[in-house]
Amino acid sequence: MDANTPDAVFNAQRDAYIEILKPAFLPDAPFRDDVLRYFASLFRVLGIEDKGWDPYGESKGTLNDLNRLMKLSLPDDKFPDADATVWRLGLLLYCHIVEMDAPYEVLTNLLRYRLGKGYSPSPFFLFLTEKEKKGVAKRGISTVRKIEIIKNLSQEAGLSIGGIFDEFYRSELRNAVQHSDFILAEDKFRCRGGISGHRAFAYTYEDLDVLLTKAKAYVAAYFQIESIARQVWGLQVNRAVAYDPLNKGLIEILADDRGLMCGFAVHWPNGSMSQYKRGANGVDMLNCMLDMKGAGLSLFVGSYARSPGKFSPLVENDAKPNYQPLSDGRVPEWPGDDFAW
Repeated sequence: MDANTPDAVFNAQRDAYIEILKPAFLPDAPFRDDVLRYFASLFRVLGIEDKGWDPYGESKGTLNDLNRLMKLSLPDDKFPDADATVWRLGLLLYCHIVEMDAPYEVLTNLLRYRLGKGYSPSPFFLFLTEKEKKGVAKRGISTVRKIEIIKNLSQEAGLSIGGIFDEFYRSELRNAVQHSDFILAEDKFRCRGGISGHRAFAYTYEDLDVLLTKAKAYVAAYFQIESIARQVWGLQVNRAVAYDPLNKGLIEILADDRGLMCGFAVHWPNGSMSQYKRGANGVDMLNCMLDMKGAGLSLFVGSYARSPGKFSPLVENDAKPNYQPLSDGRVPEWPGDDFAW
């Protein structure tokens, strides 16, 4: 494939973004901080959810539909202005990409995790000014502010993630499209900038194509590295790894029928289990809940022993550990204080 073809340019840009995102999605030492905070970041843990309440899948579907529509060969008799139709679809695609909440939230939490700042379902709130915090309930947090926070955290973490958004995010372009304040002229994309026109601006179609291509490459890279991370962890299925050295909890990775990580289970030696699992029918959480104050997840270990032995506070002095079976039916055993996968 010619390196200058549109597909080659897109693929090269996507691959470059994947490399930039990889350190956040695949940290070198996931157990250096509570690994559940990392998992919570990947899955955007909120709580128990019924089927049909997560907009993430719908957003991906919308992006895929718009992208496919842009590639259709439109009949001239039905679409005499076919080029303009493709640009209109591309601009809608652009706005959907830059407005999606999930990628910003996941990236912010992964950076928080890397910096030891914990997990939060509202990851930006910690970094807002007091004035901004008061206005969140009414106005939310702007995309510009989210990107600014990601840039700051990225720089603090020594990563280049924040710089990705400089390559394609233009607030004036987003606003023009979202508020239907643009014109596809013969030679340029134009925005009048309101009734007076004092904020007018224009983009050549060449420049606009670069922005759209990079935006598409970014979201494609995000989806792909997220899938890769879940695939890497999915390879650890049916293993029990030491998680809690005091209570002797064992953590198990749960995977779906595609081999992608879909959650985790922590097995306690008193027969209890804590679990988070996201699937097509929603989210199940067992003995597990958000810990907003501790910026992580709280796990309930079940009953403590009345007369605990040396092994664990959850096991009676004269009893043996009683772990629930793994997904493959095997009963796990405590391997020792080994936190490496």
